[in-house]
Amino acid sequence: MLVPMARMELIGPKNIFFDVLSLLHEAGTLHIEDLTKKINAGELPLEQMEVVENQLAEQERMEELLIRLRSIIKALHLPSEAVDEVARHKHYLELWQLDSKELAAEVTSVIDQVEDRTSSLAQAQFSMEAEMGLLARYEPILEKIQPLAKQIVTTGAYDSVALLVERRYKGALEGLKKELDRITDNQCEIVSTDVDDETTAVIMVFGKKYSEAVHKFLAVENVNQVRLPSEFQDMPFDSAYDQLRQRRIDLPMQLEKVKEELESMSSTWYMKLTTIRDVLVDKIDETSAIPKFGQTEYAFVITGWLPVDGIKEFRDLIQSKFGLDVIVNQLEIDEKDYKDTPVALNNPKWVQPSSWVMSYFMGGKPMYGTVDPSMIWALSYPLIFGMIVGDIGYGAVMLAIILWMRFKFKENESVQLATGLLGPAATAAILFGILYGEFFGGLLWNHAEFMFPMIKIFGITLPYNREMVVEPLMYAALGLGVIQITFGLILGLVNAVKTKHKKHAWVKGGLASLMIGLVILIIAMVLLNANPVVRAIGAVAMAGGAVATIWFGGMIGVVEIIELMSHSASYLRIMAIGLSDAIFASAINEMAADMPVAIGIIAALLFHTIHLALAVFTPSVHALRLNFLEFGGKYYEASKAEYKPFHKTGGEKSA
Repeated sequence: MLVPMARMELIGPKNIFFDVLSLLHEAGTLHIEDLTKKINAGELPLEQMEVVENQLAEQERMEELLIRLRSIIKALHLPSEAVDEVARHKHYLELWQLDSKELAAEVTSVIDQVEDRTSSLAQAQFSMEAEMGLLARYEPILEKIQPLAKQIVTTGAYDSVALLVERRYKGALEGLKKELDRITDNQCEIVSTDVDDETTAVIMVFGKKYSEAVHKFLAVENVNQVRLPSEFQDMPFDSAYDQLRQRRIDLPMQLEKVKEELESMSSTWYMKLTTIRDVLVDKIDETSAIPKFGQTEYAFVITGWLPVDGIKEFRDLIQSKFGLDVIVNQLEIDEKDYKDTPVALNNPKWVQPSSWVMSYFMGGKPMYGTVDPSMIWALSYPLIFGMIVGDIGYGAVMLAIILWMRFKFKENESVQLATGLLGPAATAAILFGILYGEFFGGLLWNHAEFMFPMIKIFGITLPYNREMVVEPLMYAALGLGVIQITFGLILGLVNAVKTKHKKHAWVKGGLASLMIGLVILIIAMVLLNANPVVRAIGAVAMAGGAVATIWFGGMIGVVEIIELMSHSASYLRIMAIGLSDAIFASAINEMAADMPVAIGIIAALLFHTIHLALAVFTPSVHALRLNFLEFGGKYYEASKAEYKPFHKTGGEKSA
């Protein structure tokens, strides 16, 4: 649910402005409102608060130091042991008390002690790792050439080039030799040998005075030469191979020494450097906030937002520090302010993954004053996913993997969010699997002795074999679509009324009336033997809804009506995709049954594993699509702002 927010205004004498600003920063509950646009537009009789020249210079100096500091931290390794948070916070407070000159001097002193050495170590690590990767590519090439290279003795008067040629092109070497003889006045020799079933190693030796012409010819003809790293280029190939192998032995030991020194520096400096970083970030944030406020000749004006349940504590904090010198007002807000009101959500833990996915795909949290659909989506996504997958076996394997990941990666927030979303979906797949009687496809249907007792509900036999009888699943998918979209339109109507968008309210209400009338007509025709009274009610509701939609929406209203029908039909994908998955799973079983037992088991495991991956991905995409586009598009309005209180890091642990 959306957290109720309050808009607060603080007014006080300018001589205590920085004390008030520091207290707000320390309290960390007020989301600062930027008054710049309203002041420039003349909506407020205020001037913009300005950063004085010396503060601006201090901020630029701190930003410069912060850039240098972050590059050092990036180069260091994270310490393996836990950071002492008490010592970290104590150091933060000590640094925070320093004035700008003292802080700059302290930070500069620390940076000067570690910057050069850290930079050189980081560069050395990067160079060694790059060189190891390069040498790893050349060693197998030289290993093929090296036996042949030992047969060639070159002097200062001769140069050599090595080639690796696919054996099928070996015949082209004769033509290459003729051309090189022409270029070198017959001062060229070619030696080749087959190094494996596919490759022939070739070394060409020629007079050094022809080197430029030979290399130019080879480049023009796109002949694939073996080009060694620069430090090995003037060596014979066999010597280069020996030195390269030795270098590959030495590099890992040298790299390990560099890493050990970086780790040692991390243990010594990481806590201090990250604490300094936090102090600089907070100092810069405090100065950067100043232009967001308003002022008169003698007073400052600060406005911002905080949760309603924090108002009393906020007032008490300001009054305990400044008494009557600072006036704290709660300003009225109406629907015109909703679009600028920062949004915070307070949902149960099991709903939070849906809240995150909703905010990510819909472009932000729901706008203040509208309905938060997080809990609705937390139920509808697993429902649609379960209807599509509907298999006990696949659902059980998914759930086992999800539970393992949740316990294995307890500290990984992304894994917890993903598994929190997929866990209920896998559970729903198991429940619908029981309803469909599916276990890795139709295995249960093929072995009736393992089936559950069959029962009949509303004329439908359960477990329900969706491969044999498609219509009930088709009707269920369409019914879910009609219900969900109608509910979405009702939510859209509620949002429009709450935000006082009269035109939107009539359009959403008209579309909802059209859908409800359609449902009434269907009920009248199917269940009530075409009862004329009920049928008339449905027709009036549909006609009235269509007229209201077109009257207030114009051509857009017509498009909305057409889109409404297509979005409802889009829910048929639940039936189509689910049915194709079930048929595919059964086909795997039938294929495996026709094979020898051992091969059949292996084939079944392989193809069911592939199908399992598809059974996670494809239903997820379509379940999310139906929630976000077909359902969410009927009412969802994203917020422009998220509640982000103005707060200090406080020296808390951060990477």
